[in-house]
Amino acid sequence: MFKKIKHYLLGKPLVTKAVSEERLTNAQGLAIFASDALSSTAYATEEILLVLAGGGLAAVFFSVPIAVVIGLLILLVSFSYHQVIHAYPQGGGVYNVARRNLGEFPSLLGASSLLVDYVLTAAVSVAAGVAAITSAFPSLFAHRIFLSVLVILFLMWMNLRGVRESGRIFSIPTYIFIAVFLGMIGYGIWRQLSGTFPTVSSAGAPLESLGAIGVFLVIRAFAAGCTAMTGIEAISNGVQAFKAPESENAARILTRMAVLLGIIFIGITLLAYWGHAAPVQGETIVSQIARTLFGRTPFYFLIQGATALILLLAANTPFAGFPRVASQLARDGYFPRQFLNLGSRLVFGNGIIALSLTAAFLVWFFNGDVHALIPLYAVGVFLGFSISQLGMVVHWIIEGKGRVGNISLNITGFFATAVVFIIVFFSKFVHGAWLLIPALLALIIFMKAIKRHYAKIEKSLELDEMPLPAVLPDKTMVMLISRLDRSALHALQFAKSFQPARICAVHVAIDQEAGERLKKDWQKHAPDVPIDIIYSEYRDLIGPILAYLKNLDKRWINDSIIVVLPQVVPEKWWHYFLHNQTTLRLRVAIDQDPEIPAQILEVPVKTTTKLRRSILQ
Repeated sequence: MFKKIKHYLLGKPLVTKAVSEERLTNAQGLAIFASDALSSTAYATEEILLVLAGGGLAAVFFSVPIAVVIGLLILLVSFSYHQVIHAYPQGGGVYNVARRNLGEFPSLLGASSLLVDYVLTAAVSVAAGVAAITSAFPSLFAHRIFLSVLVILFLMWMNLRGVRESGRIFSIPTYIFIAVFLGMIGYGIWRQLSGTFPTVSSAGAPLESLGAIGVFLVIRAFAAGCTAMTGIEAISNGVQAFKAPESENAARILTRMAVLLGIIFIGITLLAYWGHAAPVQGETIVSQIARTLFGRTPFYFLIQGATALILLLAANTPFAGFPRVASQLARDGYFPRQFLNLGSRLVFGNGIIALSLTAAFLVWFFNGDVHALIPLYAVGVFLGFSISQLGMVVHWIIEGKGRVGNISLNITGFFATAVVFIIVFFSKFVHGAWLLIPALLALIIFMKAIKRHYAKIEKSLELDEMPLPAVLPDKTMVMLISRLDRSALHALQFAKSFQPARICAVHVAIDQEAGERLKKDWQKHAPDVPIDIIYSEYRDLIGPILAYLKNLDKRWINDSIIVVLPQVVPEKWWHYFLHNQTTLRLRVAIDQDPEIPAQILEVPVKTTTKLRRSILQ
């Protein structure tokens, strides 16, 4: 039943050799990976103006130079990531670069910032996309959290269905966004050149001119606008998602994305400056510009719809990157191994689910407020940029001579992104950026603890040079029974098939008369197997059995003790909830007690009619 529902919702399983068919074309790759970066143009200008608005019109003038500087920084970082793509075509971005060149801690720091960035990308993009919808339809504002969680669940479902299917569906909205925004920017430039550019009706009255705090204000605005650069690294993390040749295709898409990102971001900032747009509650800057240029015409709603879709699609980019990074961490022992392998639809399903749940929690925790989430967002991005660039500098030095140009590019990229990281971190520190420190440290501690656990397990299971014993130890089999029924007799026959040296049954009785009755019945049906009845005055089942097994191990110190647990398998999955799971509790208790070196053998007994007959034979 469960399998049928799963196949209906997610599709039938795909064979492993079909993985190459599930990779993205360049057109799909731009839609999936560039949507994150392109979507930031919907709110990056607004983040700049939120800071500059406090300084008056003189301060707002700096929005355009700030946007141009950020545009140049976008080109510099994208050129630097070209190097990463060609040097590390297996993907993984900052994690692989740092692991190979900088060591464990920088690699885990980079991986942590990357994972946090992906979660925040999903949360911020969905919240911003819903904000675009509520700008056009204010009556939905009160339901923004519900809508955001609904979108995240939809993205999770689509990505669990497979990469190619999600790429095919999500491609069209990205190209609609590019077309309508370039059209709006082109139309706005024409209106400005013709001297007919209108003023945004919601713009406030002119404020006081720039004062003594101007430099600090501009720096803060620059830090806020750097959110436009979020998502540039996504392509370097998912190189293997592209069709062959992977590196060339990924680099090609990175170039196109950087050019489009720079044009749209600077264009939106120019339109906002020309129209004197200012941040207001309930309506985004993009909505103000579109409404001013086109009125509430169908084209206005097309722009709002395209904005909402690209923001929602940007939330899809982490679904391509987060699971791959988590898989690489799992491969190296820093993440649970459940994140390592592809699922039935050739996607890393556990990574997709983990990302969805975390992003939904953040949206709920921050009440769907984009501006509350963004301070956390940009800091992690530039930390990853800086670590990646420094790692590439070391990479080229190790490679040897003939790499002066590459080293110069990455050194420039490192210093530029490091300076921006410092500016962004300290300017947003009191606004929530400080939360990144405990979050990253907690992730690193978590990953190192997982690594220690796996290392300890591997050490304990290593093959040593000691030969296997010529004579195997005797087997002592202990049957734990709750009552005498067909499952107990079936387990007894199964235990006898091992031909143990000793076999006995154990029952914990709460009522003395019931215990004596069970003992007589047992001696009647299995007279050749002794039974020990343990009376529990405090109605505890687990404790008396553990004490019994410890004492047994002392009596038969050289024996291999095997605990046999009859396990009834119900006919329907929901029948499990009608049982008290005593067998599971016993197994866990025995496994976790270091003083009981016993092996556990569960004997499943299905309750179908056919098997009920076979137990009696």
